[in-house]
Amino acid sequence: MTVIRLSAQSVKVQLTADERKLFLTEPAAESESPQMLRLIAFMLNRAEAASGIPFSELPVTVELLTSPQGGLIAYFTAQPQPKALTGSKHIRISRIAAQFGDEAVLQSCCTQLNRRSKDILSSMLYRYKSSFVLTLRLRRGCAAALHHVLLEYGTPFRLSALNRARLSEYGTCLCEKNAVETVCSGHAPRSSRTASAGESAPSK
Repeated sequence: MTVIRLSAQSVKVQLTADERKLFLTEPAAESESPQMLRLIAFMLNRAEAASGIPFSELPVTVELLTSPQGGLIAYFTAQPQPKALTGSKHIRISRIAAQFGDEAVLQSCCTQLNRRSKDILSSMLYRYKSSFVLTLRLRRGCAAALHHVLLEYGTPFRLSALNRARLSEYGTCLCEKNAVETVCSGHAPRSSRTASAGESAPSK
């Protein structure tokens, strides 16, 4: 496995054809197959260790290619945090998320969250498969209370580096900022809207 740092935010990880066969025993492992997802997570961890880029703390986009020799090439790109947040040295930030299968339940949850909008630094909404994923960046001291609100209405969605990569690669970002307020106002995209895989602005 070869790891090459391309820039301050991106890394190229390359497997030879033989290495690919060792990791992927399925004849044609698709991008979201369990074997491929485990391999992506492993490659991402190796990329972070070799490059020093904190992929586990940032939203990450993933591009997978097959080399002419039959190997596998992965490009990992970390998405920088908004300047207003990275520039602060006094606010400790937590990231939490939940998954919702029903838009009405999502709206009820956002109504409750909006009552504590001062504690939410930013929020994003994704369409992922047949559900919605709401992610929050908030003051760490408020994380427990707001997490309870999320879990009252939705199911936990762990914001691991792999899950963030999957959201960016296979989900659709419906609301890049102020998602809680947007849903409460009734202007969020309808659940009937067709989701397409695409790159989002990151999120963690």
